[in-house]
Amino acid sequence: MNDFIQYILYLFQRGICFVVPAVLLCVLVLAAGWGISRKKGCRFPWRRAIALLLLISWLGLTLFVTLFRGEPGARQWNFHLFLAWREAWNQFALRAWLNVLLNIALFVPLGILLPLLARVFRKWYAVLLAGFGSSLAIELVQLATARGMFDVDDLFTNTLGTMVGWSIVMLILSVLERKNRWKVKTLAYLSIPMALILVLAGIFVGYEVKPYGNLQDAPVVTANLKNVQWELEFTPQEEPVTALVYEVGRLNQATCEQFGTQFAQKVGFSIEDIYYYDDTIWFGNHSSGDFLFVNRLDGTWEYNLGRKTTPVFDVHPEEIRSEDILDALHQLGIEVPENIQFTIQSPDKNEFFTASAEVELVPGAEKQWYGTLQCDLRYQDGKTELDQIDYRIVTLLPCREESILSPAQAVQELYDGHSFYGEILEYYQVPQVTVLSCTLEWKADTKGFYQPVYRLELQLQDQERMTDYVCALK
Repeated sequence: MNDFIQYILYLFQRGICFVVPAVLLCVLVLAAGWGISRKKGCRFPWRRAIALLLLISWLGLTLFVTLFRGEPGARQWNFHLFLAWREAWNQFALRAWLNVLLNIALFVPLGILLPLLARVFRKWYAVLLAGFGSSLAIELVQLATARGMFDVDDLFTNTLGTMVGWSIVMLILSVLERKNRWKVKTLAYLSIPMALILVLAGIFVGYEVKPYGNLQDAPVVTANLKNVQWELEFTPQEEPVTALVYEVGRLNQATCEQFGTQFAQKVGFSIEDIYYYDDTIWFGNHSSGDFLFVNRLDGTWEYNLGRKTTPVFDVHPEEIRSEDILDALHQLGIEVPENIQFTIQSPDKNEFFTASAEVELVPGAEKQWYGTLQCDLRYQDGKTELDQIDYRIVTLLPCREESILSPAQAVQELYDGHSFYGEILEYYQVPQVTVLSCTLEWKADTKGFYQPVYRLELQLQDQERMTDYVCALK
């Protein structure tokens, strides 16, 4: 089972523990009310009483999920409507879509219970205001207490969930009561759930018929960069450009598990735990400290070496040759392209070093390696240990040649705020940016293809460097 779903179930179990005392108290109150009604010879309103009991239970669970499941943090807010939907579209992963769908489902009980509790809520506008008001109250409390994020997407999805619940209960009541024009009203009540189903079906069908997947880091909002002063260090090409899209192949769960098992056997550690989280599967051994993270999008992986599997070099990192690193990787059973050359650097000029290598595309080749390989080294007590391997090299197969943006158009997209990390420039209010270069690269999408993107090297006003990307496919 996906670990995000397990986490949701865990929160539900914790919420039930929070709700049970309140429910028991309500049951005692109901029992007392029933006893009093019986003594007076009055009819006890069971339907409303049960609806009230369930509504209090829902309220307790909702308050726990939205306010009391974590510790306070920094105040956060989002005023971009449908941001969560666009993020879910880009990632097209279970966790992202559950974030949207669970926010809808969370308020469905409110829409069901309110019309059973009071007849005034059989009016659509009354339950609409109740759903929106309840969601707004929770979002404001989240903002005031720094428990969660004030999110206009939550306002929309919670209100939508309330109306879906109202439509369901009103449809059932209409069929049971069969009052005047009940058939027409039934069709009207069906409109909201059916519209939601059609929208979701359109999204998922639209994704399936697309020739390629989505780039997970593609922009979901347009950054406001109107106040940035731009400078160009080169003259970008304006003529039309084409580029190949390559196929790598997305790993299914069984293939990924097989890879992880074989990798652990070759390296020499036993797998104690496996965690499933959307497009990543983790294979771990907490006892030895070995952890393997496999990306299902393209089969790339990251490996944190444990105590028993760590190769040791008896020299300073700057004295390690590419051949030495290759030998260490081969001894671990890791396949690496021939003639690869590593560059060793130290970000802090202290004990931590990185040995990085890059394999570039060869135009016209039918099948080829592409990507980067980075090994993290640690120098201590006169010896160098290989701590971590970040293996981002894949085998590409040419798929189709497509028309793409020209470099000049890509630069304009950057100016217009349509780059991957334009929001960072907006957030820090960077006043001046120099575009140093614009080159073509390839990134994995959600269907196992490598799409062309433009890599833009930027220099900020304080001489700090930054790398940004622009989607190249039109």
